[in-house]
Amino acid sequence: MTFPKPLNTIFGKILVGLVAVYVLYVAVIGLFSTTCPAGFTPPKAEDIQDDKTRAMVMAEATVHSLDNELHSVFGWIPNDLFFVPKILDNIVNYQKGVIYATRPASDIIAKTVSRYGKNDTLDQRLVDATSRSFVYSDEVWGFWFIYDTEGKYKQGVQNWRSWAASVDSGVKNAGVYNVKSDDVYLILKYCNQMLEYALGYLNKENIKHYESDNYVYFAKGVSSVVEDILRGLVAVDSSVVQRGGQENVDAALKRLSFVRDFNPWYVVAGGNDTGDAMLPNHVAAIARHIDVASNRINDIMQSMEK
Repeated sequence: MTFPKPLNTIFGKILVGLVAVYVLYVAVIGLFSTTCPAGFTPPKAEDIQDDKTRAMVMAEATVHSLDNELHSVFGWIPNDLFFVPKILDNIVNYQKGVIYATRPASDIIAKTVSRYGKNDTLDQRLVDATSRSFVYSDEVWGFWFIYDTEGKYKQGVQNWRSWAASVDSGVKNAGVYNVKSDDVYLILKYCNQMLEYALGYLNKENIKHYESDNYVYFAKGVSSVVEDILRGLVAVDSSVVQRGGQENVDAALKRLSFVRDFNPWYVVAGGNDTGDAMLPNHVAAIARHIDVASNRINDIMQSMEK
């Protein structure tokens, strides 16, 4: 009596086909997803003449990195099924870093640019974006795409753009744009705190060799949001350069652009705990750029305190 070979049965062929499709799917995601998307490029300062344009610049600076990921070839990957996040951990950790930094950015910028005083009510669209959309877990797939992560984040992005478009429009519930020197300082403080967090994350003890890329790409995601917001802030408020110094601004943005473009073929952490082996230490390298950017932003803040 002979038994059919498993792979020659209909079930076996279907199984092999599914495995092949899955492998191809993961390979395509790996080829076409990127952890170095283009950063936010605001209009030139001389082209920004009214509050509506300033509002639109700050709104785009806040959501640019997140929107890039939502509208990338494969969209938001941390909530994909079939263990894709476990395999393609670089893009997953980058996107997690993006949303991690976007959440407090939405909160801080909404409170600093969209009302006349601290006792004024926040625009409901920005409240919803901050407290309902962006706080949503980055891993929820959803039920028939209802209340899924991507849908929630896209709604938050749309709320920010809706607020900006309504500023000075004269319509009911039109948005408000109002930025004072204290507000500028608080936004810079946010930038500095996010970079310090990323730096502390990279400086954790006992980062395992095969986990070092997770730390690097999460820090890249955080830094990309900070870079976008700093570029937007410099464009809409000349006091950052006037009081903080062009050299400090340029140096901070230069280092953040280095972090954005940092993408080695294979991430290594120096070969041992002290990082003095023959292998390069990519964790220390990206941490150095973030540290310099953080120090420059701190210098700007100190200058603005005087």
